[in-house]
Amino acid sequence: MKLRLWLLLSLLASATSCLYMFRVLLPWEHYVDVERGKLRAQMGDLYPRWVGTRELLLHGRNPYSPEVSHEIQIAFYGHEIDQEYGQPGMEIIDEQRFVYPVYVVFLLAPMVYLSFSQAQMCALVLFTLLTGISVVLWLDLLRWRPPKILVAAITLFVLSSPQIMQGLRLGQFGLVVAFLLTLSAWCLARNHLAWAGVFLAVATIKPQMAVLPLAWFFLWGVSAWPRRWALLAGFGVTLATLVALGELILPGWPSYFLDGLIAYRKYFPTTSLLCLALGNWAGGAVSGIAIIALLALAWRKRKVDAASPDFIQTLAAFFVAASLVLPLFQPFNQVLLLLPALMVVRDWDALPRLARRCFFVVVAWPWIASVVLLLLPPRLDSTNRLPLLPSALVLFVPFLLLPLLLTKSSRTGAPPSSPIPAPVPSP
Repeated sequence: MKLRLWLLLSLLASATSCLYMFRVLLPWEHYVDVERGKLRAQMGDLYPRWVGTRELLLHGRNPYSPEVSHEIQIAFYGHEIDQEYGQPGMEIIDEQRFVYPVYVVFLLAPMVYLSFSQAQMCALVLFTLLTGISVVLWLDLLRWRPPKILVAAITLFVLSSPQIMQGLRLGQFGLVVAFLLTLSAWCLARNHLAWAGVFLAVATIKPQMAVLPLAWFFLWGVSAWPRRWALLAGFGVTLATLVALGELILPGWPSYFLDGLIAYRKYFPTTSLLCLALGNWAGGAVSGIAIIALLALAWRKRKVDAASPDFIQTLAAFFVAASLVLPLFQPFNQVLLLLPALMVVRDWDALPRLARRCFFVVVAWPWIASVVLLLLPPRLDSTNRLPLLPSALVLFVPFLLLPLLLTKSSRTGAPPSSPIPAPVPSP
């Protein structure tokens, strides 16, 4: 009976999230961005990558070039963006450039002959499937094997969280990177070291998202080189192949990519959650201390087996740290927190009561607020930010998960004996 109740709640949560998005959030965003003239159309994060891929593979044009960037900008804004950075009082506009490593085009190549609406639909279906598979793989790595009904409920809760919903509607490749990191960890636990290295190399399509987890995988690999060399070999050969293939289709692409990154830092906020909360100086200092502590933890755990709880706990710590110290403050990047969130839910009974209550409030808030906005609709032709109420606590999730992981019991090797009577967290 309890299992069916959880499935019912997850279905209600999914329906609530979809209704909120289509009846409240999207109409409000359309008014604020399109009707008021800020944007010509809302194209999402997939569009610049899709256009760049088409122009490179079909027409041989440089996706990093000003000409291709201007075409993308016209689709977004109706005009080219030509701005001077650093001018006092000047509003900085996202220039919507192609700012990924060029080898991302190999992932998008199957979509070059599709219309953008078709490409969006394909990405939505694919990214949803990959995120759902990630849930199943993490449950397997955690040695937690709940009934299939509960697995379905957990997956629906995850997919209907505001972080994942945002990533899906934007077509964010961060969901793909999170899946590749998940698959890499799963392959390591199954002793498929070379394949793990292959997937880690592909995950570098978003280097800022993968860099800290990669540090843990690399340290673990070099600490027992005779037994783990295949991990680093798989990574090195695959990354070299991707870079070389990119050089074949676009000679000199690394310099274009680096120039794009430099510009990106000027027109798009690249701060971290810690800097956002503490200020640049204090946030930077705390971030440095956190990274040193994290590397010290990794050094102590470098000899553990990839299938052990210690390996998974250390990886979870790297995911939480990445969310806090790297420029990943946008909610969709919290897909990295799927592992630590599932760990907290699995070990629910080991948490202090106050921690569980705080966790419940943060997790349940998006759905509660969505119901309120559906029952009492706000004005959608206003710049008032009330329609964003369901996401009000999203940025607190990594700050909450950190102490929860530190305070929960070390009993993580085996799953609880009965389904956990707790909500499934928004990753």
